[in-house]
Amino acid sequence: MRITDLIAATRDGIRIPREDIFEFAVAIGSGEVPDYQTSAWLMAAYMKGLPREETVALTLAMRDSGTVIEWSAGPPIADKHSTGGVGDKISLILAPLAAAAGLRIPMISGRSLGHTGGTLDKLESIPGMNVQLPLSTFIELVETNGVAMSEQTDDLAPADRKLYALRDATSTVTSIPLISASILSKKLAENTDVLVFDVKVGKGAFMKDLPQAEILARELTDISQEIGVKAEALITGMDYPLGMKTGIALEVQEALDVLGGSGPPDVRELSIRLSASILCQAEPSRYTDTASAINFCEELLDGGSAMNRFITMVEAQGGDLEAFRSLPDAPVKTEVRAMHSGYWNGMNAYEVGEAVRGLGGGRYRMDQKIRPDVGWEQLVPGGTKVTCGDILGLVHAGSREDAEIASIRISESAEWDQPAEPIVRKVI
Repeated sequence: MRITDLIAATRDGIRIPREDIFEFAVAIGSGEVPDYQTSAWLMAAYMKGLPREETVALTLAMRDSGTVIEWSAGPPIADKHSTGGVGDKISLILAPLAAAAGLRIPMISGRSLGHTGGTLDKLESIPGMNVQLPLSTFIELVETNGVAMSEQTDDLAPADRKLYALRDATSTVTSIPLISASILSKKLAENTDVLVFDVKVGKGAFMKDLPQAEILARELTDISQEIGVKAEALITGMDYPLGMKTGIALEVQEALDVLGGSGPPDVRELSIRLSASILCQAEPSRYTDTASAINFCEELLDGGSAMNRFITMVEAQGGDLEAFRSLPDAPVKTEVRAMHSGYWNGMNAYEVGEAVRGLGGGRYRMDQKIRPDVGWEQLVPGGTKVTCGDILGLVHAGSREDAEIASIRISESAEWDQPAEPIVRKVI
């Protein structure tokens, strides 16, 4: 099938043979399909949707457009994926935590997409940290240390690398079939035994309401299980930023707090819940219920085992945590105060994400550099009664002008007198 015919078929809702989807994905990965045609197909898929069988075919074709990792015999291989949130530093905690529990965690992570932060950008705020590992080195580190975190290499799902960049550029990010194929092609190329998905829902998420999030969660888990991978999805709230710090280096600081046995309760709880999901699926005979897995994860955090595994991973990838702890703060800090008295829920996650992106803490173009020192630091927990004039948080900025713009946007996004919601809304 010619590329123009394939685009027209997707546009018109005509079923496409699996072999044609496979050839298309391989051609995208090899660079044979020009960006304008790939973009046209993405828009057609976004507008018309893809049936389940085509989504599965696209997923497998994207996976098979490159290398599928082969592991030696040993502990189960597991990974986690978040659909993207504001202040979401969970991967930095979960990967070493699950590795400390005895699993192997090969985490292929991404960079910032839209208003959401990227795990790789956060890791790169640690001086010397190398997240551009050759595939052979990545595999060796996972086998040796139980965990490594790296960007997607040219070897793994190359078709997804192209599609991932063009989805952001063509405003087709929120298509559920395209999201599912992108996420799963990378994770399946890792050849994992177990996957857990953190599907965000709310103002700061790509999925704005619970029914939409449930559709995505079921798509991810059903396709994974259809292909032979154990999978579970937790639908979690993203109306407000996760934790107290949003911004590249600020979030690494907060992740270190949680790995050290403290940190914000919501970040700690979600890290433990997602890790427990992985453990229960990977070793059901050892963890007979979720509570036993949760208790073990708490012990690993409080006892320092998870932190030690994180330090091992960072050092193995060239990072210097002591140098990170000595990095200077942003040159300007501006207070954000409560505009009136009442029950303050927090700041709108989307507005905070966009404000931080405007400070330079996120990207508008894939080639844009990120400032690691800027961001939003909340000083008062959400769900607190405050008095007009109380300091709610600090904007960390590179200039006074940037600080003023961000502080106004964040201040105006404050939400009041809403009922509190649990961090985990549903398990699929």
